[in-house]
Amino acid sequence: MKTNHSKSVLKSAGRPAARSAARPATQLVCPSAPLAMLLLALAAVYHPYARADAAADADAAAQVAGQVCSNCHGPAGVSISPMFPRLAGQQELYLAAQIRAFKSKTRADPEAHNYMWGMATLVSEPMVDALAHYYSTQTPGPGIAGDEKLIAQGKRLFEQGVPERGIAACASCHGADAQGRSIFPRLAGQHAAYLVRQLDVIQQQLRTSTIMHGIVKDLKPDEMKAVATYLQSR
Repeated sequence: MKTNHSKSVLKSAGRPAARSAARPATQLVCPSAPLAMLLLALAAVYHPYARADAAADADAAAQVAGQVCSNCHGPAGVSISPMFPRLAGQQELYLAAQIRAFKSKTRADPEAHNYMWGMATLVSEPMVDALAHYYSTQTPGPGIAGDEKLIAQGKRLFEQGVPERGIAACASCHGADAQGRSIFPRLAGQHAAYLVRQLDVIQQQLRTSTIMHGIVKDLKPDEMKAVATYLQSR
């Protein structure tokens, strides 16, 4: 998307929108929806957000989440498509760090580049924290059942790792129940396909994560699938 177009979208905020054949932003479905329409929706609620009190912050974050983020991440952060991660119940510090990484373009995996760089550009620093808090307080979606043998294999990997190959247990950072802690994300109930993709891009160093790369660099594809299937079921 061209920079000049982004600026014109922002300038249009606050003025009546011209009639268009395009569907309203609230009906858009990622990833086929035009990014410009999503940016327009974000801009429309962005300027009233510039207020200091916590209640206004929370209200503005809920508007952005409901009118913009939900198009990909689902209502209240429980996404349907496995392409987009569930955000409900995610660790607040982790979410804030990821949004800032998108803003600064330091998280540069292909999906970050294609979907989040443009969106995060318009998010103010206070809004980063407000959105992170909003999603951290939402009720996580239920786990999704999967192949029982894969789940059992994944449970062992998550809880024990593979000591003989120097692969640490996931639970040592993400918690025994996969709820996450601080900057370590919640993994419980996350889409298996999304988790496998993230393990893959970290392993290939397309997403920078020094600690995680050292842990997952020797994971095999079937092991990734197993641990992801287990986590999705939580």
